[in-house]
Amino acid sequence: MGFIYFLYSQQGKEFGTCMKKYVLGVDGGGTKTHCALYDMETGKIDLLELGPTNHENLLGGYEELRIILGRMLNDILTRSDATFDDLQMCVFGMGGVDTRKQHENISTIIRGFGINNFILCNDAFLGIKAGCRNGYGICAINGSGFSVAGIDPNGKMLQIGGQGQYTGDKGGGYYLVPAAVRSVYNYLFKGSDKTLMVDVLFNELGVTSKYDFMDIITEKLQNNQKEYYQRISKILYETANYGDKIALQILQKTGEEYAKCIGAILRELDFKSKNKIEIILAGSQFVRGENPRTKERIIEMLKITNSSIDIDIKLLHYPCVTGALLWALEGIGDGEILYKRIIEKWEAYNV
Repeated sequence: MGFIYFLYSQQGKEFGTCMKKYVLGVDGGGTKTHCALYDMETGKIDLLELGPTNHENLLGGYEELRIILGRMLNDILTRSDATFDDLQMCVFGMGGVDTRKQHENISTIIRGFGINNFILCNDAFLGIKAGCRNGYGICAINGSGFSVAGIDPNGKMLQIGGQGQYTGDKGGGYYLVPAAVRSVYNYLFKGSDKTLMVDVLFNELGVTSKYDFMDIITEKLQNNQKEYYQRISKILYETANYGDKIALQILQKTGEEYAKCIGAILRELDFKSKNKIEIILAGSQFVRGENPRTKERIIEMLKITNSSIDIDIKLLHYPCVTGALLWALEGIGDGEILYKRIIEKWEAYNV
């Protein structure tokens, strides 16, 4: 994925000129979704968490997405005794918005709810708005999926990756877990080097024979994918911490892929006028991963390929939906005060 985004809020109410009561932000991913409603009069945030809203992970595709989004929006508005007319601005950061056609299809769904003043983008862009106080920078998502996004000081936007094997993504649970399982399988049947993950996975899954390995693991993943993706990811990081060569190689390849994508954004967008560029690392694999090799490799490669640029890399420890709210509030009031107020609100949530 590599098409250029421009700021594309839909035409409707002029943002910032007709003060309404609420702004709404959505961070929709392949595993979970956060929907947040911010009351501009009281400063209260209502947070709703639900399952996946990436249409690529839904059996019913766009139609199932339309149903889920409709229920989600009605639920969160009803809880605050609000209506669609009370929404001044909405920002939807959605996994699965990787092409212009996907953007068009999901925009049509959103407009079908009567929402006309909104921004729709890939969820990776939200990390920039959440983590960079100046509103521009780069965000790398390493959660269920993989994506890297950038916004330059001129507002030009670009996303790299996000389409799995088609864009060569080597990050996110959808890459890391199969890579871990594959490394075990390659040892069992293809003569590859042994990894500590063999014994740990066998013990975790109750496998007693290598001939049962694929039967058991595929059954576990089919019946409870989320749980076992989390468990296998944890094993990958734990064995890397014990110095397992194969586990470390997987994490290193992930870091190299993110560095390549970040480098592409630095080349394509215009950050030349800025002395320092913030790079936000977001998503469960970055934030909860217990081995630093991926981050270390990103830093190593960027120092080699972009030695003249002062790069500030930091983890995002609060939800990306924060960026959706802040984006929706841009241009209203004191940005610094709003930023601090929104960030502090997340201390009340365990998300």
